[in-house]
Order: sequence, then C-alpha cells, then structure tokens
Amino acid sequence: MHPARRSVTFSTLAALVCCAMLGFAGERAHAQGNPEFGIRTAYAQLVDGVYLLSARLHLPLTAKMREALAEGVALTLELEIELNGHRRYWTNETVASLVQRYSLQYHAVTERYLVRNLNSGEQASFPTLDDAVEHLTRISGLPVVDQSLTRRDRRYEFSVRASLDVGEMPYALRMLLFWVDEFHRVSEWYIWPLLQ
Repeated sequence: MHPARRSVTFSTLAALVCCAMLGFAGERAHAQGNPEFGIRTAYAQLVDGVYLLSARLHLPLTAKMREALAEGVALTLELEIELNGHRRYWTNETVASLVQRYSLQYHAVTERYLVRNLNSGEQASFPTLDDAVEHLTRISGLPVVDQSLTRRDRRYEFSVRASLDVGEMPYALRMLLFWVDEFHRVSEWYIWPLLQ
C-alpha cells in the first residue's frame, strides 16, 4: 500500500473511533442524566383475597411538556396490568387484565395541579407540578386481581407497562401531538413472578 494512502486510511479510522467513543459517552451521560420513562419497581400483595398493586414510576417531564401543562393541556398516564398463567405445552394464558388511567392537568383559576383517577373519579390537587408528579408516580394498594382466579398448582407472573399521552383536548390538536415523541411515550413491560 502507498504510504500516503495508508496514513489517510489510518487517520480516517482513528477519527471514526474517536467519534464513536464520543457518541457513546454522550449517550451514556444522557442516559445517566435523564433516565427513561417507565416502571422502576412493582409488586403485588395479597390482602383479604385480592392482590393489590404497588409501583413506583419514573416520569420525567420535558420543558415542552411543562409548557403544555401550563397552557391547560392534560396529560394522561395509563397503566396496563396483566396476570399471565404459565401453560406447559401452550402459550401463556392471560388470567386477568386491567387498564388504570390517570390525568394530570393545571387548573388556571385555582393555580393548582390536578391529578384525577379516571377509573374511579377520585381527584387530588397540588400547589406545584413536582408535588403532583410525585403523587402520580407512587401507586399504592391498587386492587388488580381476585385470588379466586388463580390456582395453587400453576405459576403466574404479573406484567405492568406505562404509557403517557395527550389527554383531553381538541381531536385535531391531539392527533398532531400524537406524532411528537415527547407527548407519546410507552415503557417496557415490568414483569415479576406472583408469589402465592
């Protein structure tokens, strides 16, 4: 190989390796500084014949989300919860499933943030957005499955996934914001075995 050509090739390769390392470092720093939206921990506890779900979510809000909330746009948090039973020679069976929905919205008249349980209608208000998000990310004692739906001789596992989307607003604007990644997030499934 010609010496000049070899040095160009080596220089190009070195530059590519440096770029890749810088890119990796940047992605790693981004991941550490802004962890992904999703389920941090979850477990189910049997109380009076009903499994109650407790979970801790991570719900980072971007500047655009905060601006949208300040303008009165509602955000909807949805939890998909499933209990699946293992079958030996067949696909797993979904024993029970539940969709739990919450709404987060700023109320300009009272200057407070409202968190509403859209399944039950229960509502709580908070003076700051951070307080509202803290409340929203702590799920405690949510009834999800009756024990009578399970059998002692089978293995089961719970699965929980969260999604964040634009809530109550004009349809055209909701469809427009649906395509903006910041306003539509879906987490990975968080899965753990049911201890009977």
